[in-house]
Amino acid sequence: MQTSYQFISNYKQTVATLDRTLQSAPRHQPRQSNHGPVEYRKLMQRFRQFLAEEEKFWTQLVARYQRSFALHEAQHILSALNIAIPDDLGAPNGSIGGHEGVSNPSFGRNQFQFPLEGNTPSPTSPAERETNLAILSKAIVCLGDMARYRELYNEGGGRPRAGQEDGTVPARRGGRNRRGGVPGFDSIPRARNYDKAVQCYEQARHLVPSEGNPSHQLAILAFYQNDMFSSLLHYYRALCVRQPYDTASENVKKILNKSLDQQAKKTREGTQAAPDIGDLPPRLRVESFKEKVVLLHALWRLGSDKSRLNPIVHAADVVKDFAALVSERVLPIDTVTKVIVLSEGALWKHRMIRDTSPPSNRRSGGIPDPATVESQILRHVLAIHQSLLEIGADELDLPPEDAAENDLAQCITATFRRTLPALRVASKWLLANLKYVAHATPPTGSSQVEEIPGVFVSDMPVFWRHFLRFYNALYKLFPIEKLPSLLSPLDEDIDLKGFLPLRSLMIGDTPTIVDANTREGNGLAAQGRENVHPNEEQLMRISDLLKDVKNLAESPVRADCSVFELIGFTSL
Repeated sequence: MQTSYQFISNYKQTVATLDRTLQSAPRHQPRQSNHGPVEYRKLMQRFRQFLAEEEKFWTQLVARYQRSFALHEAQHILSALNIAIPDDLGAPNGSIGGHEGVSNPSFGRNQFQFPLEGNTPSPTSPAERETNLAILSKAIVCLGDMARYRELYNEGGGRPRAGQEDGTVPARRGGRNRRGGVPGFDSIPRARNYDKAVQCYEQARHLVPSEGNPSHQLAILAFYQNDMFSSLLHYYRALCVRQPYDTASENVKKILNKSLDQQAKKTREGTQAAPDIGDLPPRLRVESFKEKVVLLHALWRLGSDKSRLNPIVHAADVVKDFAALVSERVLPIDTVTKVIVLSEGALWKHRMIRDTSPPSNRRSGGIPDPATVESQILRHVLAIHQSLLEIGADELDLPPEDAAENDLAQCITATFRRTLPALRVASKWLLANLKYVAHATPPTGSSQVEEIPGVFVSDMPVFWRHFLRFYNALYKLFPIEKLPSLLSPLDEDIDLKGFLPLRSLMIGDTPTIVDANTREGNGLAAQGRENVHPNEEQLMRISDLLKDVKNLAESPVRADCSVFELIGFTSL
């Protein structure tokens, strides 16, 4: 697999060197014959032709590998990527086409010298099958990389050169463009479309959720598009799996350093006093909130010396803004869940994956000890959860007045509906980490929190009061015996497969190797959701929440600390 990337690396270096030469050369000065625009265009043409051939190779390899090892559970993955499965198993290389009976000329000959069909032994054990699926996932990632590089180095249709998407390079001079523009200026650069690469990475992640590489590549794409929030999320996802992609740990620093630099620039320019988030238009409110979230993670990881912000105060501001945006239905539903996942991922990374290199000297000051940072992150995880509980309890206290008596779905308000996926994720985390939270809770009656060594959260009684209020209201309005059971994965279950902070508590997330029948069964169950009404799905989420609190109430951990007394739920 490294052969493709070695050639790509060489091409990238040559293209960058030639581009710098062209940009630095004075105007109207004769250029060397091998360093002019013509040579640049020829080089880019060869590079893109190479990438096109590589994309054909990886497409063919993915199809051949899936068929040779009878990886039937990956068939829907190939269908989603529009990679047709040849039904002519006797052909030396197969005939892959987009329509039945119509062959694709690019696959009509054994161009890449694959072994003859029939020489590949089928996997005989679940472990071998799991290994083959991991290899197939890596091949799909490579296919996505080829699509990513093809788009990155595509300068057609008004696209900028690679690395110049931010408009820092002056517009190219020249006459009127082909479509009739103003002489001397290019039109606004055309945005790049990485949809094909994103699809490959997403499908590779769904195929083998325990692999971190696909999430790492998604983080790179988000970074290309200057989406620091999504990039940080994908980097955490790349680390919080059984096979973490270690490079992501260092790449996270790029995101966080950039956030601190932006904050430091605002401080120097005197723009620290930004307008209140409530005074901004909805889209800008969401973007401002995302920036605050990334900055909070930077304060935890790199310290507060450069930004001059108190991480505890900033975390409280983030929670306050989060509650306002959720209550007013401004924050998109998936972003509500992503905020939860980000905080859980940050805590897992801090606890389980220590930095291999210390922060740079200019960032080294102001970084508290790891236990203090862990306490801050844990408090934030619980504070975000608590804000959802408070919002939910308020909504449950005032159900719609026009709700039908026997229609429970009509009792779900619009605001409460938007929080249910995130509440499920937060609930699974609490259930999975109950013992850890209990150990971080000070003994009852203790007022000297400084005497407690290690990680601690002093305001847990407040959290549990909101917790009890929410679940009392939830059970009263939605009796569990009247709710449909959740038996197949929902969107958040599918997306969070393999996410270790949840310890495989999401529906359909199996940490052990399973056979093809089990995988296919999960897939069929997920497909069966098409026949489930969205209101039914929301009732299933509520049912699952009540089951979680029943499991939590029955947990032996609650006997270790009176704060965890949930006797009121033992009858569920």
